This record gives sequence, structure tokens and C-alpha cells, in this order.
Amino acid sequence: MAVMDPWNPPVRIKTPEPSSADIPWSDWRAWLSAFSAAVPLFLLSYSSCVSYAHLIVSSATSYPIRAVVIMSMHLVSSGLTGLIIPVRSKCPLIIPSADISVTIFYQKIVSDIVMAADGASKEIVAATVMLALPFNTLLMSLVFYLVGQQKLTVVVSYLPYPVVAGFLGSIGLAIFLGSFAVLKEGLAGFGGILKAAEERPYELLCAAGMAIGSILLKYAGLPARVLAVAPTLLTLVVFWSYVMMSGISLDEWRQEGWLFPAADFEPFTSIWSEQQLALVSWKLLPPRIATFLGLGFVLVLSLTLRIAGIEGSTGSAISVDDEVKWTGIASGLAGACGTVIGSASPGLTTFNLEAGSSTVQAAVLTAVLQLLLWLSGFPVMNMFPRFLLSGILMNLGLVMLQEWMWIARHKVGILGLLVIYAQVASSMMYGLLPSVLVGVAVALLTAQAQLMKLHVLKYHVSRCSVRTNLQRNKTERMLLSEHGQLIECLGLEGFLAEGPIIKLSNYVRHYVESNKMLRFMIFDLQACQGCNISAYALLAKLDKVLKNEGIEALYSSLDADMSAGLKSFGVPASRIFDTMCGANSSFLQALERCEDMLLESILEGFQRQISPILEVSDLPTLLMQPELEEFLGLSQEQAAKLIKAGEICHKEANTRLARQGIVEGEVYIAVPKYSQVVETVDVGSNSGAEQEVSLSRLGFICGLESVLYDEPARATCRVLTPSQLLKVEPSQLQKVVREPSGNSGCLSCSSSGPSGPALPQVGTLAALPPYWCFCRPLGSCATVLSS
Repeated sequence: MAVMDPWNPPVRIKTPEPSSADIPWSDWRAWLSAFSAAVPLFLLSYSSCVSYAHLIVSSATSYPIRAVVIMSMHLVSSGLTGLIIPVRSKCPLIIPSADISVTIFYQKIVSDIVMAADGASKEIVAATVMLALPFNTLLMSLVFYLVGQQKLTVVVSYLPYPVVAGFLGSIGLAIFLGSFAVLKEGLAGFGGILKAAEERPYELLCAAGMAIGSILLKYAGLPARVLAVAPTLLTLVVFWSYVMMSGISLDEWRQEGWLFPAADFEPFTSIWSEQQLALVSWKLLPPRIATFLGLGFVLVLSLTLRIAGIEGSTGSAISVDDEVKWTGIASGLAGACGTVIGSASPGLTTFNLEAGSSTVQAAVLTAVLQLLLWLSGFPVMNMFPRFLLSGILMNLGLVMLQEWMWIARHKVGILGLLVIYAQVASSMMYGLLPSVLVGVAVALLTAQAQLMKLHVLKYHVSRCSVRTNLQRNKTERMLLSEHGQLIECLGLEGFLAEGPIIKLSNYVRHYVESNKMLRFMIFDLQACQGCNISAYALLAKLDKVLKNEGIEALYSSLDADMSAGLKSFGVPASRIFDTMCGANSSFLQALERCEDMLLESILEGFQRQISPILEVSDLPTLLMQPELEEFLGLSQEQAAKLIKAGEICHKEANTRLARQGIVEGEVYIAVPKYSQVVETVDVGSNSGAEQEVSLSRLGFICGLESVLYDEPARATCRVLTPSQLLKVEPSQLQKVVREPSGNSGCLSCSSSGPSGPALPQVGTLAALPPYWCFCRPLGSCATVLSS
């Protein structure tokens, strides 16, 4: 039986899924071809039903619970679900059958009832067990339906691959150990292997020979249809030939443990007659909460992984949620009929695919054969020796163990293999659910170990390689260019954890020891995906080290959580520039702060031209007029008229002066020395702030397009710090600059600017291109001809 890897499916060409209308129901040749695949599918499914029925009753060997009745329940369940699930599924090759995880669930239910019997008669315990099986089927079917209906199967996708591989390896180990319980009742765990070797050496040897022989035949390249039935048929022929030639009676063979106890024709009504309601102990019937929740989670996990494996192996585009929901519906019908859960079998589905099936007919025929066998009551179990069914389970368990504990090493590596082995060992000692929890815990530890090795330094540059959008005068630009190496920027990426930050701290410390000129360092966290508590503490410690070296450390592009984390460890808020800064880039703000502090230290005692911004609520217009004349290149008369036509107003930080895409009815002129304005453009990105275009303390006209063209503004302008601005209507501004007296300034340059051709005269303002100029002091214009 094949084992699927849902994360690494074979390469197949996906074809359109056939609908019910496309199935050739009346084509007898198609049914005949499907019958050749249905027969071996039926034999494999029946073998599983018999084996798993004996595993269920192995927890109550001293009670009158008959395995043949539970086997009939499996046949009915596989038949009913086999008529529902493949017909409505987008993958018609699905073959429902018994499953080992379901068997473990029922085995635990039986064990709980037996342990809680507390002196109840064997008949009461047996009747309670027989009713508890369909009762728990109904409960679990409801869980399946709700999980599929609410689309909760996506949770399984978050499990690490090694944990899933470890779970499948644990399932393989459970199947392998369960094979010894079929060989002889009461054998369990690794102790059962030793006991079987001591008490049933020949039977064990035959079972192991069949299991290993099947594996060798697979490597010999035997076709799938032949491989499915050849070992079983060959074993049956050899065994019964020897029985007939030996002259020993069948009763003696049964007493020696080679055959199951003799069974007569079993009426199909036995699955209901065994459920004697009058003898049921209603106190013992409800499942234990720990059992139902724990193993119920294992069932949901197992079902989801098996359906994902079928999707990968067959190349069918199926909805896992829908398949889980319909499994709940089909199993609910089976539970209402008094039977057990029936769910998709990846091994049988793969065999159906390899047998050449392409429609639902093989699945339907397999289900019909199972129902016919149940209705006939024929004691097929009398034909199967114990070691044969034990060998089938042993083979399946060995194949899964080989796949997930040896071959998987090429996929998961050493650490992943450690997770798988830890999970399989814990499943052997504590059960399947604890093994999943152990796997998750070990996976977290290995992930943490890998996290320690991450590289977080994205770039390390000086101020000579980056600059802000702030417009500075010639003196400041020269000083920053000359002393730019005093400012350095480190860009970090990835997830900041203990290991990466320790390596970064060592790097920064060694660098600072060799660079005694460094005075400012910016840590840009824009490319980081997160930061843990230890990293905050280590960054705060590094901050103190840098402070002792006379270096001012600033942190930019932090989200709210990271900003709060650094502040909680003592980093001053004044040196943290987070993403709440608005449209203005927090990194550019941090770089601007470093530049300002550098200039202040160089120009100590000198009254700088552009900072600080004068914050005066009632400024006389005479103080603002010279700045306006110099900024716009206007005459004294023009500047006076412009101020008289407008209104001087005070605006607080983050006040919007012009909005992109809106024709503004008022134009704001940011006068140098009294204002600071940031210009941004919304480029249509799905998330994130608008893109910063410029930042000016040297003057700015907000909504210039409304003056030139009566068109919407191309950008959004906001006040960055409390500022004094001149508010003018566009018509008044045009009227002032169109007057012939004096120099017409920036709005009507008649000669070439420093970086472009001549601009039109005042009378042709409507001909000016968009984004026509950045206004600068001393009457200069920088022409921008592209929008």
C-alpha cells in the first residue's frame, strides 16, 4: 500500500474532473474494466477490516465482544461511504476504508469502558461497547462536518513538515505494533514482539516473511495490480496446500493459533442484534473528555493529511474542506446505521490510480462487493490465517516507517529527523496526541536554533551615500558633504532575535573601536519582520555602549510594538522615529535630526539661516515681507500687495494645505524661516504611507497647479511643524505677479534657470508645464520639465 507525501506530490498533468453526467454508467466494457481493479481493492479493504476489528477487541479480550461483528460494521461503513464520497467528490478515484487512526480511537473508547466497568457484568460491558462504537461515530461525524463547514482544515497547514512526517511515522509504528496483536491476542508494544518470538516463533517468521517479501516484490518492479493480490493469493495457496497434505485437523490448527476461531454464517442483522439496549450502561456510554478531544484532534489531523495526500498523488484539484465535510455526512449516515467511521484511504486510492482507473466505477464496485459480502454473511475470515493478516499490517507499518524515518532524511535534514525520531519515540511511550505536542515542541526548539543563525545586517553606509529631501543652503550642503562620514546608517532585516542581535552588537562594537570619528548612528528597521523581547534588551544595552563612546544612536521605521518595546527598556522616545510619523519617512526624519545636530555642533554660536523656525503667533507683516520678496523674486511693491491681498495664518503640525487630485480654492505660500512643509504623492499602493517628494524650510507654494492651470493639485502638502503661512486666493496671486512693475520672479522668469531652458513670460502662465519649478532663495529657479 503506497504512502503519500502531501507536501511533495509526484509531477502529474491535471485533467478536468469528470462530473456525474460524464460517467459512462451504461458502458458495460467500462464496468468490466473497473471490475478488474475493484477485486484487489476489495481484498485489500477486507484485510484491513479484519485486522482492525481484531485490534479494537484486543482491549477487551475477556469480554464477549466478537470481532466478526465489528468486521461487519467496517464492511457496512466502507460500503456506504464508498457509495457517497467518490460519487460527489471531485476526485472519483477515492476509496473509503478502515483506517488505523480510527481504529486507535475506537480501541481507546473500548479500553476506557472496560477500565471504568467497576464490577459490571461482562454482558453489560459488551452491550455498552457495541453501542458506544456507533454513538461515537455520530459525535465524530458531527465534528468532521463542522470542521469542513467552517473551513478549519487550514490549521493543519501551519504544522511544520517534520511534525507531520513524525505523525505519519507514529501511525506507521502503531500499525506495525498492532500486527502482533492480530498474531495473538494480548500482544502489545515492543514487549509483544519478544513474547510473539517466544510463543509464536513460526507464525511470526511467516508474517515477517510475507511482509518483507511484499517489499522485495515491489522493488522487483511488479505491477501494482499484481503486487496487491499476488502475495496474499500465493500465501493462501501455499498454506492451505500444506494444511491438506499435513493431515492435521482444522481444530488443531486453530488451537495452535494459526487460524482464527471458527465462524459460522453471520446474519447481516448481527450488527444490530449485538447492540442490546436493555443491557447498556448509560453511565459508561459517554466518552471521556480527554479521549474524545485528544484522539478526536488526531482523527481530524489524520483525515486532513490523508485527503491532502490524495490530492497530491492523483493531481486532482479538490477542496479539503468539502471532502472533510462530506466525510462527516457519509460517516454520520454510517453511524445512524449502527456502524463505524469510514474515510478516504490514500493507499487504496493510489492503487486505484495505478490500476488505470479514471472514473468512479471502480470505487462503486468495491463498495458494492463489500455490501454484498456483509449481506451474504459468508465467513471469509475462516480462510485467512492469522499470520497473513498480521503480515499485511506489518508490511504497511514497515513501509511507512521506512518512508518517514529513513527516506525523509533527504527532505528534513538532521534537525528535522531529530523531530521525527522524538515524535515516534514519544508516541510509543505516551500515545499519538502527546507525540504531536512533543513534535511541535521539538520543532519550536529547532526553529529557535535556526533563528540564531540568521543574518540581519542589510546595509551599512555613511551619510555620503544617503541624503534627505530637505532643501538646505549652500553652506550647509558643503559642510554636510565634508563631514558626512560622522553619520552612519545600518539597515536591519529579517526577524531580530537573540543570536542575530548578539552578532550585530559584536560587529558594531568592533567597528566603533576602529572608527573614532563616528558621532551619529541610525538603525533602520524598515525591512525587519519582528523583534522579540531579548532583542529589545540587547539593543538597549548596545545603545548604552554607544552612548558611552559619545555616539548618538537613533532608531527609525519601527512599528508601534517595536517602538513600545525599545521604550520599555529605557531608550528615550526622542531618539525613536516610528511609522506613526505620518507621510514623512521616519528614516529621513532621523537622518535630518542627525544632520541638524551635526550642523549645530559645527556652527556653534552661529545664527543659522534656516533653523529654528520662528514660532510667533502675531508676526508683523513687515518681518515676513523681505523673506517673501527674496523667495518669489518680487518687488517690494508686489510683495506688499500680495500680503495685503492674502492673510497670514498660523497652522499646527500635520495640517493639510493642499490635497492631491483637488482643485484648491486657496493657495498657501510657506515663507522661508517661518514654515516647514512636506510634499507627498499617493502612487496608488495598496498599503503604506504616501511617497515623500520634498521637505522644505526654504519656501514652498502649495497647490501651484490651481494658480497656473486651475487644475487639481499633483501632490499633497502638509505642515510638518507649527508654521506661519500666507493664504492667498489663486486669482489674487495671478493678479499680483501679472503686474508689469518690477521683476516677475519665480512665476514669470524670462531667462534660463540654472538647470533648464527659458520659461514663458507672465502673460503666458497657462502654458507652463506641470511641476514647473522648485522655488529657491536669491530668485533662482530650478526648472523641471517632466511631470
